[in-house]
Order: sequence, then structure tokens, then C-alpha cells
Amino acid sequence: MNNNYKIVRTIYENVFQRVLECKDNDSGDIFYSNIITSQKVINLINIEDLKKLSSNIIECYNTEDRIYIFTKPLKDERKSIKEFVNSKLTIKQQFSLSKKIIELASDIYNMTDVVQQKILDLDRVYIDNNNEVIVDCNLIFEDEYDISDNETFKRLGNIIHFIFAGSEIVDYNISEIIPPDILKIIVRCLTREYMFPKDTLEELVRSPIYNMIFSNKKTLSNDTEIYLTDKNAKQLNQDLNIKEDSTDTKIDLEEKTDESVLDIYLNSNDSNDIDNVDIEKKDNIKKTSFKLNKDVKRAIVSILLVVLVLLVGNSLMKKTKDSEETSGGTSEANQQENKDNKDNNENEENDTNQEDSNEESNANVTEKKYLNDELLNNIGYQGEIAKEDNEIFVEGPSSLVIKNDVDEKVKVLFAAVDFTDEDFSYMLKRQIGVSAKTKSEMDVSALIVLEAYKDGNLASNFHTKIDIYDDLWSQNTVPINVTNADSLNIYLEYEGINKVWIDSIYIDVIK
Repeated sequence: MNNNYKIVRTIYENVFQRVLECKDNDSGDIFYSNIITSQKVINLINIEDLKKLSSNIIECYNTEDRIYIFTKPLKDERKSIKEFVNSKLTIKQQFSLSKKIIELASDIYNMTDVVQQKILDLDRVYIDNNNEVIVDCNLIFEDEYDISDNETFKRLGNIIHFIFAGSEIVDYNISEIIPPDILKIIVRCLTREYMFPKDTLEELVRSPIYNMIFSNKKTLSNDTEIYLTDKNAKQLNQDLNIKEDSTDTKIDLEEKTDESVLDIYLNSNDSNDIDNVDIEKKDNIKKTSFKLNKDVKRAIVSILLVVLVLLVGNSLMKKTKDSEETSGGTSEANQQENKDNKDNNENEENDTNQEDSNEESNANVTEKKYLNDELLNNIGYQGEIAKEDNEIFVEGPSSLVIKNDVDEKVKVLFAAVDFTDEDFSYMLKRQIGVSAKTKSEMDVSALIVLEAYKDGNLASNFHTKIDIYDDLWSQNTVPINVTNADSLNIYLEYEGINKVWIDSIYIDVIK
């Protein structure tokens, strides 16, 4: 970075960083200098991941004790996403922008929770002249840099809601003008039903409205655009025949033609276009009627074939029965012999299954696989670890227990993965799922904390909140992407006097 500049003003300064507005003496251009000095914050930031984003970063590098991020201002050259949305977007533009926002969430999902929260923000997302998303990476870290939970999906749902409704979600109240396909995605983001942002993207591109807009089946004139207003959005919900239940929102598009939906949103005064649409409707009705008659004929033929097969089968069964009655006692003796042989075979299978069950039970001692002296020595861990408990368990001869005798917070390692071990190296740069069953002495809210280390330093971390109950074993699964690390430490953290048992630990790549 050119050192020939002067400091205009200090934008932000605290114990973590100092952000300055600067002016290049040669070109007169304004830029921002963001110097991060806190080692805790430095450990949260991956410079290479930041550089991969489409952002306003001019230069970004780190030294032994600092990170330097130089950025250019975006307010004068680019539109903020709020300004862009308020410029009356077509529904096609809304879907396209939502897709790009979801792709941004997927790109940053490998980063730490704090950095994800700083980037995926309505005040930090801009749109360039090509309608591409640009991120403002002049990141500001306040005192509360350690957030309690990952908010990526909540923020993603809020931004998508803003794109279609022009307002943010307040107290989980979702606007009535949201299209049904998007409504379902927003709700699932808020309830965190998706495991990864790419799952959100897959549902978006599979949605009926998205395919109706971006498919080649319907050709619109150049001067015809689809707009979503308050009035026609409600009509869209009615035409798409939304079927709601307690867990999901289902959209029945099969009983509606594409033309009936598109008629509502075609903002064109050309009467010829309307006539053409009507003609096309009539043609489609004729085709549908012809197809229906053809289907009825096929159904009748299928029924006749089924009746014929039943008649033939009944006749064969009757002949077989007469033959068995003729054979008499011989048949009964054979049946008894077959029954005895079957009972013997079942007894042998039960013995075999019992042996397999015992072997499987021994194999379920997962704490030995993910928590043992050799593993801890290899990763260089010397902190507190969970203890073995032979009295309370759900599988195998034992479980792990984390006991807290004080009211303060406790953070204890209960599993680890050594990626330098060839048996686990395949997990790197993959989506990993950490699964375990938990039970407590008293109901408690806890955190599962995952920390990835590279060359002895914290490379990335992730934590999620879980509820643990005293009367039942609960299954918990936590996803994480580990891009480049030597080991992964997995902790349980909770506060107050209590005991928490952990069993059935399973760590592997999510298929």
C-alpha cells in the first residue's frame, strides 16, 4: 500500500482495532485503513477467505501481531441493497438477487460466526451497475465480539424478506406480500431447518415460481416485466393454492397453469399480447382435454388386465388346494417338518444376532475413538477432559460425564479429531457432522463448541446452543466445514452445578 497519504479522521477506535479515513496525496482518492491489534480478533479472521469475496478490499495482509485491511468507500459508487430494493424491482430481479445473497451466505459459511455476522448485514451489502453483490469488508468489532449463537440463517431470512417486502422482519411477523415459495424459505431460515446455505439455494432453484420465471417454456415480450405489488402478491398466494399445516407450507401448482398466474403480473397495455395469451390458453385447454381422454382409456385397459389376472390366479389357487387335499396326511407331515426346521434356523439366527449385537455394543465405545491418551498427545491438548461413567449410558458399557461443582461456567473437551492421522484426513475440506446423545442431572442450556487448530494456533471456531434434559437422551447434530486444520477440538460448555452425560458420539462427513 502506498504510504503517501494523510489521515482525514478517525472513524472508530477501541481496544481491538483502529479505523481511519485516509486520502491518497497523489490521486486524491479516499480509502479506509482498518488495523486490528487484538490477538483474539485476529484469530477469528481468515485473510485468504476475505480476499475471495467480491468486496471493496484494496489490500489485505497480516503481520505477527496485526491485520491490515484497506478498503475503498462504496456509498458513492454503488447502491446499498436498501436503495436497490426500493427502486421497484421486478419479481425476476427479486429472485435473482435472493439467489446471489444465498450464494454469499454459502461463501462465508466457512468463516467464524462473528465474521459471518459482520458481513451478512443489510448495511454492508451493495449492488454494482451489473446487479452483482459487493460486500463492504471494512469490518468493525465491538466489545461483544464473542456471539452466543450462529445467526447466519436468521440474517439470511431477514435479507430475503427485505428484498421481497421492502422491510425487515419484526417479532417474526412476515409480510403478506411474500410469494409462497419464498415464504417457506424464510420460515425455514428463521427456524434453522437448513444445515447449510447451499440447501437453501437448492430449494430456491427448485421452487415452482423460480422455474416458471427462469424457464424457457414461457417467452415474454421485451417490454413486459413481472412486478410484485401488495395487491397482486396476495392474489398470487390465492392462485398458487397454498396448503398450510403445522410444520410446512406446501404449494400446489399442478392444478394451475402457468398462464393463469402470469396473467396477473403482466404489466402491458398491448391488447394484441392479451389476445395471444387467450389463444394460447384455449390451445392448452384442448391439449389437456385430449390428454385426459387418453388417460381414461389407459385406465380402463389397466383395470381389465387386473381383473383378468385375478381370475386366472383364483383358478390356479383352487386347483392347488384340491391337490393338497388329495395328498392328505403326507402334506401335514411335511408342514410339521418344515416348521421344525424353521424354528431351528430361527434359533441359530438369534444366537448369531446376539453375538453380532455384543460386538456392535463393544464397538459403540466411541469415547475411546475420539478421546484417548494417544490422540490427546498427538494434538498437544493438556486441558480438562470428560470422565468415563459406567453407571449411566445409552449404548456400550459406559458414557462420558462432565461434572460442574460450582456456579461458574465450565468448558470441557469430550471429543477430538486428528486430521494428520490418515484415518481422518479425508474429512478435511468437507462438510463434517458431529453427532452425540446428551442427558443431564438437571435441565440445562449448553453450547457445543468446535475449535479447529493449525500449527498450534486457533484457525476457526463455531458454536451452537443445545437444550439438555434430565429425563431423556436427546440427539444433537452440529455441522462444520473444516478447510485447513491439523485438529478439531469439541467441547461442551454450560453454567451452574450439574452433571451432563454424553454418549453415542459419531463424527463423519455428511453425505
